Amino acid sequence: MTAVPAGTASWSGSATGALAPARPAVPWLTVIPLAAMMAYADGFWMVSLRGAVGAIERTQEPFASWLRESTVLLPVFVVAVIAAVTLALRWFGPVLAGRKAFLATALLVAAAGTLAGTVTLAASEAWDYALQHDLMGTLHHASSIQSAEQLDQASLGLQLAAFGYGVCLLVVTNLVVTGWTVAIRGGRLDVSRQQKATPGRTMRRVRARRARTGATDLSAMDLRQMLAAVALFGCAAIHLAVIPDHMDHWPVASAFFLALAMAEIACGVLLLGRAGLSVLVAVAAAAVVPLALWVWSRTSGLPFGPNSNVPEPVGLADVAAGLLELGTLVIAVVLLRARRGGTVRRAGRTATSAHLRALAVVGAIAVGFLGVAGAVPGWLGELPSSGDVTHSSTH
Repeated sequence: MTAVPAGTASWSGSATGALAPARPAVPWLTVIPLAAMMAYADGFWMVSLRGAVGAIERTQEPFASWLRESTVLLPVFVVAVIAAVTLALRWFGPVLAGRKAFLATALLVAAAGTLAGTVTLAASEAWDYALQHDLMGTLHHASSIQSAEQLDQASLGLQLAAFGYGVCLLVVTNLVVTGWTVAIRGGRLDVSRQQKATPGRTMRRVRARRARTGATDLSAMDLRQMLAAVALFGCAAIHLAVIPDHMDHWPVASAFFLALAMAEIACGVLLLGRAGLSVLVAVAAAAVVPLALWVWSRTSGLPFGPNSNVPEPVGLADVAAGLLELGTLVIAVVLLRARRGGTVRRAGRTATSAHLRALAVVGAIAVGFLGVAGAVPGWLGELPSSGDVTHSSTH
């Protein structure tokens, strides 16, 4: 690609004034194809290994499972690819010069995708083992303790063997997929693209207008504001996803989750605009209230509802929502302290600032995607249970 090296500036003597230096930006046309190819290829092997070891709890609809789980994991692979190109940008600069830098970057991308695939494969195998362990305990309650332990050990050994074979398959697959994707793109592997330079006087006028109106945009916004807004949107998506599961046994909880989601969306939208004192206080409240209720319900149990004073089990959806709420609360407190102290953060631009911003934001999106997947019944399989099912009252 033809690009102006980072750190150089183009200057113009026209009436518009000097041009600001161009900045490296995330090469999304490189990141998205690589992440998508690895996500769906690795997802295929995870579903295939699940069927090979006989994990019947999650093999009823293999094609739907592959499509659904690969799509949910796509942001995780986007994070991995962005991390790889960020390291390559630091090591080799915004333009890959030479075959060595090109091959090293390609291997780095494949390694990052393999690491993401390995982590998700380990989580998938662990969940399959938990499902099989619980199912065997239900089906073989009349068997001897020794035979039940032998079945459990055999199931564990089978899952470990599947994990070992799966890692080998992921390594080979991601190397092939990376090379294939780069070849389809004409042999191009960009680690950055250059943002268009902005006339200096125009930029000064834009900054002056923002100072008067308090308006901002996604390119100039404080990373903390953007990250908190994305986290709030993720929490809202998770809370909306759990509403149907509560409609039958506790409609009040469904109404609470709907109101909470609307409040989180409103706070996120306001945070994308002007982060005033009242907005930051509202954001902190939208994070701390559900977080406090979640901790209460998982420790001693809420004193009201159909399962009052009974601690509720921890699940993927509520953990994801809790992490997003905790991060939002920390960011709101930091911004409140900065505002109270009168400090103003200048948005310094480094060679990798756009990559790091994208890494943080996509990471929050990935947590939200996983939380929504855990909130939808049947997406990740369910532990069989006898008797009443304890439903979550927060998240």
